[in-house]
Amino acid sequence: MSAIFGILDLKGGPVNLVWIKSMQEDLAHRGPDGHGLYREHSLVLGHQLLQVTPESMYDKSPYEEDGFVITANARLDEREALMARLQIVGEEREKITDSILMLRSYRKWGKDFVKDIYGDFSFAIWDKEKKELFCARDQMGVKPLLYYFQDNRFVFSTELRAIVKLPFVKTEIDHSHLRDQVIGICDIPDRTSWKNIVRLRAASILYLSSSGIAISQYWEPEYNRNSKYKSEEQSALALREILERVIAEHTRVIGGVGVPLSGGLDSSTIACLAARKLALENKNLTTASSVLNPTFTETDIKDELGYIQTVLQQEKNIDSTFIYNTDLQFLGNLDEKFNRHYAPFNNSYYVDEALYNQFKLKSVRRVLSGYLGDITTSNSTIYPLPHLLLAGRFGTFFKLSRKMKKNMEGNFFSFIINNILIPVAPMFLLKEGYRFKGHKIPWDINNLPLHFSFLEKHQLQKRSRAYHKNYLVHQLQISRNIWATPWEKFEEDWDCGSSHHQIEITYPLLDRRVVEFLLQLPVEHFYSEGFTRGLIRKAMDGILPEKIKTRKDKYPYSPGYHAIIQRDILKIKALLMSEKLSVQMENMINKDKLISQLEKIVKSKTSRIFNIRYWELLSVCTWVAFSNWSLNKKR
Repeated sequence: MSAIFGILDLKGGPVNLVWIKSMQEDLAHRGPDGHGLYREHSLVLGHQLLQVTPESMYDKSPYEEDGFVITANARLDEREALMARLQIVGEEREKITDSILMLRSYRKWGKDFVKDIYGDFSFAIWDKEKKELFCARDQMGVKPLLYYFQDNRFVFSTELRAIVKLPFVKTEIDHSHLRDQVIGICDIPDRTSWKNIVRLRAASILYLSSSGIAISQYWEPEYNRNSKYKSEEQSALALREILERVIAEHTRVIGGVGVPLSGGLDSSTIACLAARKLALENKNLTTASSVLNPTFTETDIKDELGYIQTVLQQEKNIDSTFIYNTDLQFLGNLDEKFNRHYAPFNNSYYVDEALYNQFKLKSVRRVLSGYLGDITTSNSTIYPLPHLLLAGRFGTFFKLSRKMKKNMEGNFFSFIINNILIPVAPMFLLKEGYRFKGHKIPWDINNLPLHFSFLEKHQLQKRSRAYHKNYLVHQLQISRNIWATPWEKFEEDWDCGSSHHQIEITYPLLDRRVVEFLLQLPVEHFYSEGFTRGLIRKAMDGILPEKIKTRKDKYPYSPGYHAIIQRDILKIKALLMSEKLSVQMENMINKDKLISQLEKIVKSKTSRIFNIRYWELLSVCTWVAFSNWSLNKKR
């Protein structure tokens, strides 16, 4: 959760001290344990330090060695193996920082070294002799790296705010991008909420020299079935061993360790493994959970408390804390959030903020999240039967079909439709299927409270359909199921949200080692014994409480969210009624239609399950509030 930043003038102009101080101040919350600068006439590299690992106690970044300078926001795994390859011995092994390890790797192996390191990182290395800057971001894209390059001046930072506020940066809110996000089009992963400010994509490297910028991708997941994993038992055991190793590295922390425990397969897996690892060190694990207030009267709404308690009862070294739905509100202090993020935020931010507050009170410095485990270890996006048919593995196909049908509800006809036909169905049939079930068609932009010209609507509808078609077609590419590369999974909101609480977040189930292992398995092993998410269930046998290991349902991340949103929608409506939209926003948002649709939600008595319409409308409202905040900042 440290921060990096830098300014380079390719024409040799000076770097103003005011600009440096501006970036330092905007990133100060990320550096409670120290800060550093490296300066030349036309260059500055900066670092803000949060000490999380034992070796970070010795971090004095930016670090200079033999004509190279590095500033890094990094958490490296497999350090022992890397130090062995670099022939680092003796006392230095205990104190050498991750940034120094990366710099020495760069000097020894060149830019290709990033292909062979593990962990979460973003960094910049300056070659003093060649006057070249080399930047990179980790394979999973956990650590942010944003940049601006105009008029021969290059600026990079961990957070948007530090770039946007610089006086020479020519930018404004990118309303067309925010509209795309509301629609659900995510086909340009390097785009941000601000024009001319770009996100370096995950697994990418950037070279900057007098010739300009060169960007390339250095890693991409590929499916390569390994014949050594012949049985489900072998795959499950190997997954368990990898997860134990990953958790051991992610819990190597000088402060407290926390887990947002929801009671699902993913968070419970992390909590149980982390608790057992910390118990060996006589340490406690802190968990924070969102649950219903015991006084909440709507009895048809459920939460995860029963599942959470099974974990707490089993693992005795867990220090648990709870936040109640009645203490949460969607609106909160929007101006404060915008002032921090300089961007809209995800619609579950109010739960995240409450959890971070609890973790900070317990002196937690690293939080292990189960985010997106459902596309990796507990994969629910792979449909194994079409894969087996296309591969001609008919014996395995019939064997798995029998097991799956036995464990699933519904008749044989619905089983065939859901597990074989839908994954390979053409778009027009999927569209009719959504209509038949009364569901919203994901790529349909009609009925949104937005204004479009005829040409705009045609182009946006085409892009939306193409994006979703690309996503659906890749259901038959296992690598895209496990790691959907066109989609930016960690926009800055995730990292920025926790940074203001001096908390670093890691994602053990999205660890590169886990992803690469899963891409070696026979597809049928993901449905071990015919169960959805069967692989993680089998791998965690004897670790997960039986009640969780065998569960088939999952309640919302924010229990009682319907009541929270209904309560705040009245405030949102009042906000919309009182605020005047800018000319640009008036041309893009149908305010009357938005208010009308909000009123329908308020009156709704049946929406007790997740409904995408809520989140679409809330995204529009957040966009409006963000735009008005921006206008107020300029007054």
